[in-house]
Amino acid sequence: MLARPSRACAAGVASNRPSIPRSMGKVTRASVTHSRLHVRAYVAEASTPASTYDGTVMFHVYDTLDEPRPIFGTFLEGALHVIEVARFHPNFVSAHFHYALGNGEQKIDSKTPNSCFNVALFESVAPGDAFAVFEDLIDACEMGHANQVEHLLACKEVATYVPNDESGTSPFSRIHAKRLEMIEAGRDIPVFGFDEANVVLFIGVKAKNPSDVATDSSWALKFGISTAQALVGADKFQDASLFEVVKCSKPSESDHRFTHIVRASLGPVASEESLVSAVQETIRQACAAIDPDALILPYACVYNIGKKGTPPGALPAVREMAKKKKDAALAESR
Repeated sequence: MLARPSRACAAGVASNRPSIPRSMGKVTRASVTHSRLHVRAYVAEASTPASTYDGTVMFHVYDTLDEPRPIFGTFLEGALHVIEVARFHPNFVSAHFHYALGNGEQKIDSKTPNSCFNVALFESVAPGDAFAVFEDLIDACEMGHANQVEHLLACKEVATYVPNDESGTSPFSRIHAKRLEMIEAGRDIPVFGFDEANVVLFIGVKAKNPSDVATDSSWALKFGISTAQALVGADKFQDASLFEVVKCSKPSESDHRFTHIVRASLGPVASEESLVSAVQETIRQACAAIDPDALILPYACVYNIGKKGTPPGALPAVREMAKKKKDAALAESR
């Protein structure tokens, strides 16, 4: 939910406060059975083109995390350099870097595949044109991710599932709208983004027949999203968006890592490991009909990065300082 961020969030570190407000809207009910549990799912009305983000959404997926030598010494140095260069893209709005849920830093340090991903918004540019507009981004990828298998994918948001907002507006559209509102008001633009307390599920599929992937209101059921909402609870579940992959940063790549990506925000359920695992399994079973090898992993957004502000490369240090300060305050209160 959108809110003026705390100091930590203004510096680019995800806050622990809600980030995008949602208005309660009308929903319809459908009964859903999960294993031996009988749960109730709220199925949102079909999303409309007006509810989806009309710019480009780029997902950066990292299958391997080797050091991008000789230019950078660690994976994060290279990855955050790419985001720093992306900020100079004329259409850049914001970037949102996610760590694997729970122990993301350790997984990144141990080079665990797909232990993080980034998503960035670009306004007023179609996914098919986003790289041609700013070729420095392609060069930055080659330097920042040398010796790695990674995929920078320009996508189009094609459907949303926002059961607690009858307009069905995606969180990306809301972030962009809030930014434009502040620009028109002549005010400073803080870093808007996502709350680290919320569990984000990344779902990447490679459909044999991409045109068969539904983008009407049935998509959430086919991907298992509406069932996942029933498991998490309507009071916690936030939203989900379906993206179609249009183009990759590698000109030679036509057969992309994924044909479609879903980003689902389950809400503040990070401490409920068994629940998160159950949701993963539910979605895995649903996605098996689309892609039995689908990538389905939980994350948390740790860095919200705007056009200006703290350089991305400094964010890990800022995050560590904030963590130490929080731990010290907690120790004093005991």
